[in-house]
Amino acid sequence: MMAVNMERFVSEAKGNGLRALREIKAGEVIHSCEPYAFCIAKDFLKTACQSCLKRGESLSRCSQCKTARYCSAQCQKQAWPDHKRECKCLKRLQPRIPTDSVCLVARIIFKLLSQSESDQEELYSIVEHQSHLADMSEEKKEGLRHLCMTLQVYLGEENHDLSPLPPGLDPISLLARVTCNCFSISDGELQDVGVGLYPSMSLLNHDCQPNCVMIFEGKRLMLRAVRLIRPCEELTISYTDILATSKERRWEELLKEGKAFLHRYADVVPDRNIYVLRLLDLAMDACISLDDYETALEYGNRALESYKLYYSDPHPSRAVELLRVGKLQHYQGRLEEAQGSFTQAYDIMKVTHGTAHALTNEVSRKLSECQAELGRV
Repeated sequence: MMAVNMERFVSEAKGNGLRALREIKAGEVIHSCEPYAFCIAKDFLKTACQSCLKRGESLSRCSQCKTARYCSAQCQKQAWPDHKRECKCLKRLQPRIPTDSVCLVARIIFKLLSQSESDQEELYSIVEHQSHLADMSEEKKEGLRHLCMTLQVYLGEENHDLSPLPPGLDPISLLARVTCNCFSISDGELQDVGVGLYPSMSLLNHDCQPNCVMIFEGKRLMLRAVRLIRPCEELTISYTDILATSKERRWEELLKEGKAFLHRYADVVPDRNIYVLRLLDLAMDACISLDDYETALEYGNRALESYKLYYSDPHPSRAVELLRVGKLQHYQGRLEEAQGSFTQAYDIMKVTHGTAHALTNEVSRKLSECQAELGRV
């Protein structure tokens, strides 16, 4: 699929990039790949399968390290080649768990040392990945040095000899490369459950109005076109979540006060303000957790209006928000509104996720349920 749809090229303005080899229609899968290496995000170690990333509360735990969890014996068997060497590292560090970047780099090192898999088929090898060390501030370099020390402790004496690594891929350089080039692996509702290195996909450059989106099924990445792409046109994605802010944790800590803020300053600060919009999402989540579905829907409807401003269709974030609002409308018996929300979500997901994706199928089922219930009214 890769050779047919895209190629590596050098852009005068952006450097290395990927471009289309043919005309690609909106909704087409341009490229699909498994990660060279990945790991579960620290916050999801207890609730996500280490192999397929499925979420669950009653996962089986690795009897040795007591950290890795699996949804089935088959998943545990499939994960063993990647988990084999890290299992000893995790066991030795108990109860401490290293950062996601340290776990991911360790897995990359194990793979490079074993030479079990090569990245030669990739358009962009790990050696070619940019570390940007020369451009980093001293503060960031110091942070990398601390991570490097953690990595060395994690690897232990049995993995002390790293001389067989390819030239230029020392631990601190690998940490820098991973920091600059890895991708968060998100689930159907766009929660980041893992982090992975997809070498060829690291060539994708940023654009505020991208022509592609990345969607995941488990840990498998799919690059999909969201509009018509002409031959030789550069393939681009958005690097950032528009609504993400550096003060995210502070907003979460102030959620209770935030609900009061939303009501007190509703006529002063518009919902389209990024901080207010993010707070609306958090308030909606809090209300759902407290089973206050009516208020949750109020916040959801307010957020949707502003989502149109920041996420131009088709965009997966808006589709997921429509699905969330549609579920609340459906639960409260507002069937016509729910049907409208599910219809909009489905129209977007046909392009961004594809009709075979599990989340698209869920929206389709919800839409059918609404239509059936409306038919009985």
